[in-house]
Amino acid sequence: MSRALSPTSLLLAVVLAGWSAFALFPVVGRRLGVMNGDPWFVDSYAVLAASDAVHAGIDPFLPNPLDVYHRPHSYSRWWFHLGDLGLTRQENFLLGGSWVLLFLAASVALVRPASRAEMALAAGMLLSPVMLLGMNRANNDLTVFILLGAGLLALRQVTPAHLVFFALMTVLATGLKFYPIIAAPALLLIRPRRLMLTATLATIAAGLIVLAWLWTDFQRAVILAPIQAYTFGAPILFRDLGWTGRGPLLAGFAILGVAALLCHARGWSVALAAAEAPIAERLAFACGALLLVGCFVAGISFSYRLIFVLFLLPWLWARRETRAARVTLVLLLLTVWLDGIYCLTVNTLVGPMLESRLTHQQRIWRFFTQPVVWAAMALLAGSLVGLLQSAARALRGTSAA
Repeated sequence: MSRALSPTSLLLAVVLAGWSAFALFPVVGRRLGVMNGDPWFVDSYAVLAASDAVHAGIDPFLPNPLDVYHRPHSYSRWWFHLGDLGLTRQENFLLGGSWVLLFLAASVALVRPASRAEMALAAGMLLSPVMLLGMNRANNDLTVFILLGAGLLALRQVTPAHLVFFALMTVLATGLKFYPIIAAPALLLIRPRRLMLTATLATIAAGLIVLAWLWTDFQRAVILAPIQAYTFGAPILFRDLGWTGRGPLLAGFAILGVAALLCHARGWSVALAAAEAPIAERLAFACGALLLVGCFVAGISFSYRLIFVLFLLPWLWARRETRAARVTLVLLLLTVWLDGIYCLTVNTLVGPMLESRLTHQQRIWRFFTQPVVWAAMALLAGSLVGLLQSAARALRGTSAA
């Protein structure tokens, strides 16, 4: 097969064509519920507006008059250095567009499809409504993906230097958006055990130091918890049932923990402890699973957080002969497409409706679709139980890996 017709080239061409069609025909985004009259790259605009506010003497952690929707800053003060780089709201298209293109480049480099079938799977993910949502908004989750993706690409060769680079990318991403530190335990796959312990503990320690440094920012950050189409998180189900407060967080953690143990015990989850398998794919899978499961349990976010399913694809494809991998792939595909299918159906066949009716319909939709998301997260969590078990065996010296 010539390079021009390689699966990687085809993936890039198909995704660029799909994203271009999405940009050129706004009706597609409106029907999918991805675009609702917002300007392009509205989230990259928000961080630039926060940086501009600081340089104008305005507190960005309060409702920001410089932002399109007067949103308060929800991240760390590190974003304020965009102004030191000469970037203002006037450069939003440059910044947001750069994030989108780098996200695409990192995605294609990480997935590296080796066949037309694998290319079709990756295209189905990258063209899904949740990916279009993240791309349209240029949310800074894209920067987290880019940084961690660069670290994972470096770990195709596991040397101390590459481990340091991955740690730096993880710590930088943590400083920008707080949650990426939960990806650090993916390094428990590294062998020998001394290197595993050093790399894992050093990365976690550095991340925690950064979080402690930025703790005031974390406390002041206003983290929205919407419940609508294109939201993601275990507490959604409980809040739809009228249960609020901290109880849903604890219940979600407990239920998913039990489900994870069951999935691992029954062999329903994709194994990560295959010492003879390439480490790069397993590290990427562990990193993606940690991010998805951790964010799912921790609270409610917009569904563009699901961009990290792309980290999972190489290892799932490598294990596609197993039932666990096939079921996980199907559930993840449904997860990234279901809300888009709902919005497309309603917007095409039903049209505008009263807000109360729409809210009621969406709640019913979630009752039917949340089990799909929970099942996918339970399978990923089961794989993480296997990761911890393998690391424990290595520490006891019972694993030659």
